[in-house]
Amino acid sequence: MNQKPLTLYLCLALVILLTSCFSRRNNQEEGAGEAVVYPMEVISDTLVADVHNQNTLYPLEEEVLESFLEKARDFQGKGWTAKAEFPEKWGVECVERLPDGRELWLLRSENREWAYLATTSGFGTQRILDVLPAAISVANQRDEELETETWQTLRLPDGQFRTTKEYEWIHSVSKATKQQFISDPEKYHRKTRFVEQFLINAQGRFEQSEIVDTLPDYNAVVFYFNPADKPEMWDETVMHLQAFCEENGVIYEEVSGNFNRVTVRDYELTFALETDITPYIDATGSGMVMMRKGELPKSVNFGSYEYMQMELRRYFKIRDFES
Repeated sequence: MNQKPLTLYLCLALVILLTSCFSRRNNQEEGAGEAVVYPMEVISDTLVADVHNQNTLYPLEEEVLESFLEKARDFQGKGWTAKAEFPEKWGVECVERLPDGRELWLLRSENREWAYLATTSGFGTQRILDVLPAAISVANQRDEELETETWQTLRLPDGQFRTTKEYEWIHSVSKATKQQFISDPEKYHRKTRFVEQFLINAQGRFEQSEIVDTLPDYNAVVFYFNPADKPEMWDETVMHLQAFCEENGVIYEEVSGNFNRVTVRDYELTFALETDITPYIDATGSGMVMMRKGELPKSVNFGSYEYMQMELRRYFKIRDFES
């Protein structure tokens, strides 16, 4: 029997197999060598969860993602109350350099309902040291019940992170009598609010810290506009609104850029309020953002003087003492 063709076929098959293995290994090595380059920038002073957020999310390496998911539920502070399925798909929005070579990552879930801060060892290792949930926005509706939970984080001038965690549960009162509601209001409505503060310690981990409030009570408003689309009556309207604010003890600032880092100073220049208004505005438009100590800011689009003054009165509870 002639074994030459059989030997030839075996040799040919072996060559094809080896070529395929080498090709696959080369492709894997090339893929492994293509490290994702994350944008390096200072993370915003105000972190909120916004399902309309369109910022690019960069992929996490599989091992890093697994490490993050393991640590994501293990954090200091109060956990969430609302029933929510924790996301499995995440991406990096940006990275900020920290002292000692460490890095601070801003991660968002693919559905944009969750945002986390993560400290890493840096130096190219991408090893996650600790995590902190910074923003959540979830809602559940079941029959006659609605529960919502919203967390947002403010970065203070000293670098600490202050997180406000709000939960609300509402049950329809359509089938309840007025007396039933008065007798047991929590059966129909429950609301909680927690404020917690965290710092990054020497080990690069988030540590809960005591809240020391040094800001006095304040009423403030930021008038903002996009230079490319400044309203025709802006200057005249805002000039009168600023005079109204000054008469009623409302401090103000007018800006046309750098909306993420706005400084509003009181009239005696004894303190400065540093804030990020980007979560509350459409940067392509114009209007004002009103804020009071201990309350969520409110944004109002530009309109007539009468309309905007009415909104100022409502938000700051300014009474009209004219007879």
